[in-house]
Amino acid sequence: MFAISKYSLLILLLLSTLPLTSSIVIYKGEPNWIKAENRLVEFNDDNYLKGFQVALNVAPDKKSDRLQQLQQEVKNNLAESVSVKIESSSKLDIANASGASYENFKQNSTSFSNVNLSGVTQLNYYDEKKQTLYCFAYVKIDELLSSNRQRIQEANKKISALKDQIENYVSSENIIAAKKSIRKVIPVFREVEELYSVSIILGDKVDLNYDEFLKNQTQIEQLTIELSNNQIASINDLATDISATINDQIEISKQTLTIDNFTFEDTKMGSKFSRKLNQLLLSKFSTSSKFKILTGADTQTKYTLEGTVWEEDHTLRVVSILRNKSNGAIEGGSESIIAKDNLNTTTYKPDNLEQAKLVQELMSTDQKLSSGLSLDVITNKGNKSPIYEGGEIMTLYVKVNRPCKVRFIYHMADGTKVLLLDNFSIHPDEVNQMVKVSQQFECYPPFGVETLQVFAKTGVNFNPLNTTEDQGYYFINDDIQTINSNNRSTSNLDDSEVAFSEKRVVITTLPSN
Repeated sequence: MFAISKYSLLILLLLSTLPLTSSIVIYKGEPNWIKAENRLVEFNDDNYLKGFQVALNVAPDKKSDRLQQLQQEVKNNLAESVSVKIESSSKLDIANASGASYENFKQNSTSFSNVNLSGVTQLNYYDEKKQTLYCFAYVKIDELLSSNRQRIQEANKKISALKDQIENYVSSENIIAAKKSIRKVIPVFREVEELYSVSIILGDKVDLNYDEFLKNQTQIEQLTIELSNNQIASINDLATDISATINDQIEISKQTLTIDNFTFEDTKMGSKFSRKLNQLLLSKFSTSSKFKILTGADTQTKYTLEGTVWEEDHTLRVVSILRNKSNGAIEGGSESIIAKDNLNTTTYKPDNLEQAKLVQELMSTDQKLSSGLSLDVITNKGNKSPIYEGGEIMTLYVKVNRPCKVRFIYHMADGTKVLLLDNFSIHPDEVNQMVKVSQQFECYPPFGVETLQVFAKTGVNFNPLNTTEDQGYYFINDDIQTINSNNRSTSNLDDSEVAFSEKRVVITTLPSN
């Protein structure tokens, strides 16, 4: 839980990935896709992924620069549309998909903020009278799936060739070369897993020979175990194994890197193990000539390292991905096994795991996609599963591309819901800037997984919530379903179109010891 604290200053910039290229198209009159009802008819949700953004008060001499920013914001919309589908997927949906189990699917689909989508078409329109710039991007799902099939086929051929190469090196007792080839194949595994995950969730059941991929992957993993001569006997050994593998995969020195907290399975939730591993990884990579470490709140980085921790019978499988933030490409990764007994007393999953998972499931139900409004929310520890200890201060920043109202709701570890800020106004002169929320919040019990839920919309204020005030806090009496229904309502009194966006930041709070 967080209590309100003092004011401090931090200036942040957010970068997006997956650059899109296009030029401004000249239309005779407004194109149909400007209006939401027309986009829904011409680009229906069953056949298209799409993103839409608007920039107001764009002077003619600024439209080219603003277009580049708008293209990045539209990219986020496309990635979110995939992420929302994944978060709302059920075990039955995945079990019915061709060849992939629920466990395999979820293990390989936990990082989609930078997912690389091919075949994106972009349309732009500038209204000179209104000085308004519109940007619309879409990808036809069947064309994306066709492209993914081809990319999967090519990657599987590469994996097979590397597997043969590894086996030949082992046969000739060239163990050093075999290990080097194994490290080359790890990023290809992650790339294929991501392609499979996107295709499966979008309904592809054709030509996805997942069994062949799993067979090659399992054989290479077995070779890795046989060739390994270093036992991971502690979390420190684990950090050494991860950093050594990643360092060996990058050839150029002094690359900027941020390291996210590794989270438990597909939950985006941290733990004491996450905190300890992150501290050790920061130390290991700080002494490496390959990387220059940046803080989680600094998004001006070339690479991000993220990871997940998967529970097996007596061990934990720790999977990491090194992603190039400029284009979303996976350029490195690792996979390590550590026995649970070697963690000593360090817990690897949150105490309130089951309750927190239920809360996340309720939040994901009937989630509304962003439309016409770009929203970024970040803490002073970033927005990728930050961890706060008792007594630490959390500062919030918000960035939008249009004047709007923002509502902040905090879901505490014990299930209590707090309305942190309501109808927080972003004024025209604050658009496209990282705006600091004046209040700060101090971390205190109860500890566990908590969630910051943020809604933004243009037009009138949000509908009131049923709250009770106590010592300066506004506690929400409504259940999560009612909160979501209220906040996702986008009707204006004058029937004008309302731009909307929603973001969540999963936060883990821990005692300071």
